[in-house]
Amino acid sequence: MQKLEINVQAAGTPDENSDYIRSAIARGLPELQPAPARHDGTLVLVGSGPSMPEFVDEIRQHREQGRTICAIKGAHDFLCDNGIEPDLWVDLDPRDRTNCIQKKNDHTVYMVASRCPPVMFDWLADKHVLLWHSWSQDAECEAIGKRLAVGGGTTSGLRAINLGYLLGFRKFILYGYDSSIREDGTKRFTGEKAGKTIEIYVGEAPHRKKFVSNMAMAQQANEFQLVFTVMPDITIEARGDGLIPEILRVRSAWKLAA
Repeated sequence: MQKLEINVQAAGTPDENSDYIRSAIARGLPELQPAPARHDGTLVLVGSGPSMPEFVDEIRQHREQGRTICAIKGAHDFLCDNGIEPDLWVDLDPRDRTNCIQKKNDHTVYMVASRCPPVMFDWLADKHVLLWHSWSQDAECEAIGKRLAVGGGTTSGLRAINLGYLLGFRKFILYGYDSSIREDGTKRFTGEKAGKTIEIYVGEAPHRKKFVSNMAMAQQANEFQLVFTVMPDITIEARGDGLIPEILRVRSAWKLAA
């Protein structure tokens, strides 16, 4: 599958994010440690794409079956409102995202990147926070020092896959990882509308499909294709009719034809 050439400016500046990192480390929070070995568990990752609410009953079944559920940013409160307190929550964003976790609870482990602003840690001061560090090519790495740093894409959703891998998971099911915009212009399940858009085509004629996306989501889809190169021993399923689920379908078809 052809790799898209897309580059989107990351949020925050290296100096600002480095200050956040040093502040987070100074709190003395427990930090992410890799699992001693892989295991057979399945990690259910729930993002904020517009298709996600259509699968809430299926996500609830995963909870009933004892699978680990990880919410990405804004999916947290939606799951809580539907009686599903996630086991994990992941955030990478160096901006204030306390609005995403108004339903903070004692069940969820909040996996907050050290580059997130102090307000996030203040908001979660009485909850179970697990600190992790995001790999970067700039001054952020100097602030992290020799601590474990997690790479794997520019979004919280992509880093969540790598975090799950470090926790020993090799099976992943994705919800709300659309990375594309619906016909009504919505880019998230909240109804948030997209701004400037681009068209992306997946597959080859006569089965090629067109998707409408934006630069940030297109970059996420682009980076997603590298997951199997970096972690060749994982299996991923993605629900929905968005760009990333289609990339997986095409990839599976190519493997069967090989």
